[in-house]
Amino acid sequence: MSSPGVVIKSQFVLSNNEFKATHQKSFEEYIKYIERKEATDKQKNDIENLSTFSSYQDYMGNEIKTSSLFTKDEDVLSYEGKKNLKKLFSLAQKNGSVMWQDVISFNNDWLEKHGVYDSETNTLDEKKIKDVTRQSLEVMTEKEGLKNTGVWSAAIHYNTDNIHIHVAMVEPYPSPSRVIKQGPNKGQLRGKRKQKSIDAMKSKVVNSIMDRSNEYKKINDLIRNSIVSEKKNVPLAEFKKTKKLFKEIMNQLPDDKRQWQYNYNSVAHLRPKIDQLSSMFIEKFHKDDFMKLQRQLENETELMREAYGEGEEEKSRYEHFAENKIKDLYTRLGNAVLKEMKEVAKQRELQNRIRKRKRIRSPAFQRLEKGVRRRTSFSKSLNEINRNMNFEYESWKNQRHFERLQEELEYEK
Repeated sequence: MSSPGVVIKSQFVLSNNEFKATHQKSFEEYIKYIERKEATDKQKNDIENLSTFSSYQDYMGNEIKTSSLFTKDEDVLSYEGKKNLKKLFSLAQKNGSVMWQDVISFNNDWLEKHGVYDSETNTLDEKKIKDVTRQSLEVMTEKEGLKNTGVWSAAIHYNTDNIHIHVAMVEPYPSPSRVIKQGPNKGQLRGKRKQKSIDAMKSKVVNSIMDRSNEYKKINDLIRNSIVSEKKNVPLAEFKKTKKLFKEIMNQLPDDKRQWQYNYNSVAHLRPKIDQLSSMFIEKFHKDDFMKLQRQLENETELMREAYGEGEEEKSRYEHFAENKIKDLYTRLGNAVLKEMKEVAKQRELQNRIRKRKRIRSPAFQRLEKGVRRRTSFSKSLNEINRNMNFEYESWKNQRHFERLQEELEYEK
């Protein structure tokens, strides 16, 4: 695919500075565009018949190749909606707002590959594209502080080889935070958007159309559930090929076991050896899973290359995707290996304490312990005697009380 799946171009127009006369026309033309009768009113064109050859040729033959305006809340802007939008754009111009203009352009082949466009019938899933536009502008306005102040409208255009969307946004009441505080443009409104905001907007467009969430889940499941989780069932300390390296790493770990974490600086010098141990585990027990993971990562990288393009800036979005996922695998496996080492160390410490206790039990200690046991036994016997004597005494007292009672009864008779 020669051109990227998605390209976004952004610019802005100022309405209240020394260039006002030059740029005033942009506001006026857009307001007139809002007012005009739609050249392609799809409500009159019967969407159900749009896929037919004749109706679609009529549609493509219109002077202005655009769909109806849409906004955050309306798929087809109503007459009242257009009037209200015109007022808001006029108010924004009067108050000196910036007008931001964005063009989201698509490679039609890319849209078709992802099921949004059909080249045979020249039909586009407009609802999908409008929803994608809304999601991308939600991201943009959030990052640029325009979420509660910005007003926008957009239209899908078909008048070039690439389907594209024109978006215009203003602030009817410009935010004070946008005023430039110093420099040659002091007092003007800041219109330039952050590149990170534009990048986030583009990512949202790409991810919403491609929707690779299920595939990403499969990749994560393969890493975490198929490979890493199985490590707990494989004691590397006991296998012939791994136990030597396992022991070597353990002997070089810091004394403080709380630092036995893969990403801790105190174990950084051991990461190559830990990775080597992880590789041995993968090769022995999960070779097929790892090859499957690599194929999936290559496929996802290629899809992102098609979406973003091959420019230096665009490549930065995906060229490390596979590398980062493999790094995530080795980090998780490394921590699983270190966890086993903690368990081994814990068992060794317990065994050392047991051996130490056996050494302490010398003959003299054993005689002392035997004497304690004898004294304990004598004490138990003495307690038993006391309990028996108390019982006999209570019995005697009860018997004596009964005899006196008998004597008193006889005396009364």
